[in-house]
Amino acid sequence: MATGTFPITSPLDRPRSAAAAPWSLLRAAGSLKITVVMFIAATFLLFVGTLAQDEKNLPEVKAEYFNSWIARVPLADFLPVTVFGPSRLTGWFPFPGGATIGLVLLVNLVAAKATRFHVAARGPRLVWGAALSLAGAAITLGVILTGHRTDGLQGSPPVDYDTLWRIVQGGGLLLAGGLAAAAVRSRHRMVAVVLWAAAAAVGVPVGLSLVGGAAWRMNDPGLRIMWQLIQSSGAALVTLAGLVMVFGARGGNVLIHAAVGLLMLGQFVFGDRQIEERMALVEGQTTNVAFRTDETELAVIDSSGPEDRVTAISGRLLAARVKGEPIVIDGLPFDVAVVDYLPNSTLVRVGPVAPNPATQGLGKQWLATPRPPEGGASSKTNIASAYVKITDKGTGRDLGTWLVSQFLNDQAQVFAGGAVDECDTVESGGKPWRLQFRWRREHKPFSLTLDDVRRIDYSASDTPRDYSSYVTFTDTATGARQERRIWMNNPVRYRGETFYQSSYSTVDLGGGRTGEMTGLQVVENAGWLI
Repeated sequence: MATGTFPITSPLDRPRSAAAAPWSLLRAAGSLKITVVMFIAATFLLFVGTLAQDEKNLPEVKAEYFNSWIARVPLADFLPVTVFGPSRLTGWFPFPGGATIGLVLLVNLVAAKATRFHVAARGPRLVWGAALSLAGAAITLGVILTGHRTDGLQGSPPVDYDTLWRIVQGGGLLLAGGLAAAAVRSRHRMVAVVLWAAAAAVGVPVGLSLVGGAAWRMNDPGLRIMWQLIQSSGAALVTLAGLVMVFGARGGNVLIHAAVGLLMLGQFVFGDRQIEERMALVEGQTTNVAFRTDETELAVIDSSGPEDRVTAISGRLLAARVKGEPIVIDGLPFDVAVVDYLPNSTLVRVGPVAPNPATQGLGKQWLATPRPPEGGASSKTNIASAYVKITDKGTGRDLGTWLVSQFLNDQAQVFAGGAVDECDTVESGGKPWRLQFRWRREHKPFSLTLDDVRRIDYSASDTPRDYSSYVTFTDTATGARQERRIWMNNPVRYRGETFYQSSYSTVDLGGGRTGEMTGLQVVENAGWLI
């Protein structure tokens, strides 16, 4: 990300030693032309990635376009189904993926600054400036790492919010006083006017908060964000002081580009580890299971013991083995061959004589037919189905072809509202094995209890103004309990995951009873503080 057309030069820019060739190569790597070409490539990739969401969901687009080194761009992407209808256009062309573009820009940024910025300090000033810059970098790293610890609540300040509010007020007074003092000492009228205006913009709200009492106090979610800003500002000021000592007036420019480089590095390190899951709880319910709506699995469940034992086969593996080699898994008395896999489907009732791939179970009454995939631009969800042929390992006996479908097996998650899952059972190895095709489950090292969920509507209206979920987190290993409130735009972070309020509904509990259900979005993003 080279900037400027008149870079500062020094004798180091024209080396006469054997290092001249590598130095010239480094200067070429920092060319502004590379920056412009990569920005154009990134803009085009963003364009085709947006078009691809017509038929693909966001995780698929991220994986295929933005987290890949080489993206395969289908020609059909340029004829969106929602605009032009189904297309028969085939073929694709390769294009640099987001990982490639990001890496080139990162190298370009480092090379540009390494060859165009020169050290302005010498002697003790250089030593102290370098030490202060390293201290700022260490503080920054500490803020990032401590903000993503894997136990307990995250993002909250180490002091109570009332104390933090007094710290914010005191800091505001000091900042306003400093700006006013700088305005008095300024010899330039325009600079003085700007400084006085800044002092007033900071000092007046702080003064009103001091005399206004609780009515002017910032709320706790705002203070939580303020705590993050205080940490980042402190780290930035320490780093800036060191960089100014080392690079002089261009220290701020170095800091800005270092921050951009940190963002790019963070995307490289954490970009493909950003995971979104869902939780749905009825009031009073406790769970430690979240599900991912971008991945499916075929769960083979042994219910013969006191507790269910689950063997999960990834939906990606099912899709990859269509009409291929059977899936052989240790611990299962049978093999699974995939006859067909439908990423999005619907079911229709069929009679006993209708053509049907299924020979056993619920599939004898239902027929799965394919539907066009729902993309990220759609509010609908893909409902997958598959036909699997099961063969006994010991005898080689054909146990039939079975229909597994989220329409039948995962109704409680797909449709909610008190729906009951319908699953087939296969007898093999002297045990019954239940087949359930469902969203991929993730079991957490903690449980979440929904103590209460509340909906507040606008006055004289059925339009919701706010949803709130009052929950209790319980650590499985220690039994430690922590109560929190989750509401719109105010998430809770716990053990490296962020819980957002996403939906509210009422469900039929049977027997004429109804209950309130909350929907939570669970996001894992280890680089959220970067």
